[in-house]
Amino acid sequence: MRILFPALLGMTLAVAGCSSPPAVQPPPDETPVERGPKTIAVDGDPNGLWWDADSATLYMADDEHNRVLKYRDGEGISLVADLPPAAASPGLGALARLSDGTLVVVRFGGGTAGDVVYVRPDGTSAVIPNLPRERRRIGITVTQDGQLLDGYFVRNNNVNVGSVARLTLEGTEQEVVGALVKPVGVLAVGDTLFISDQLANKVYRSPLSAPSQLVPFATLSSPDLLAVGPNNTLLTGSRDGTVLSISQSGEVSVLAGGFQQPHGIAYDAKNKRLFVADHDGTPEDGTAHTLRILPSEE
Repeated sequence: MRILFPALLGMTLAVAGCSSPPAVQPPPDETPVERGPKTIAVDGDPNGLWWDADSATLYMADDEHNRVLKYRDGEGISLVADLPPAAASPGLGALARLSDGTLVVVRFGGGTAGDVVYVRPDGTSAVIPNLPRERRRIGITVTQDGQLLDGYFVRNNNVNVGSVARLTLEGTEQEVVGALVKPVGVLAVGDTLFISDQLANKVYRSPLSAPSQLVPFATLSSPDLLAVGPNNTLLTGSRDGTVLSISQSGEVSVLAGGFQQPHGIAYDAKNKRLFVADHDGTPEDGTAHTLRILPSEE
């Protein structure tokens, strides 16, 4: 894969007796961009990822320690905030960032402790009140007009019943899509909603103006969380260790392989690179959860 380097700045020397030009240094406020390929060990288990282009910051939901982390070039990985204690294993899923900088994270909860938490820009966090605890939440997205949509399922007599709902920080969760099995990825792109149903092996789409009018968009094995990729594609992970790309016509292809279990994915369009939260599903061999950075020439 081709890695790009910043152009060198030309310099005119006017120092008498200088036998060789000094090394050219980048401007002090210019941090080199890490395009990879690079694997970064994470003290935690990153799941959902969110790339904020304005601040050049990658946010990560760390399921192992019930917190939100961030990655920035030149700074590495650091803590954003610890989340409120969970009643059971939190099972952090996706996260989304609102226009005011508030981060919203869903917690799976295993059927007894599901909830949604948020982190304000000042680092304070809280649980959204009054949400049904039996809902197992995995995906969340924010629409271009600032609405939150989350995906969840409940288990009735060992049968999954899945939905997508409109969510508010005040504590309302109103179903807008039903008849799903296990919705995992929920992604709003422009005026379209995409939903990956892991057990149905489908990605669906519908207009945000009428989200219940689902139509099949792509067929693939066990799709995970969704992200926007290069050239208006969709990206998702597969349990076989690959990152898959879905074209605008619904065609599925392998974009990258060699992962353990790719969960959250994010794409930095400016610097043409992918971020992948790579989950280690074999902790008996020694846990090695990582953040992977890959260049993309698309």
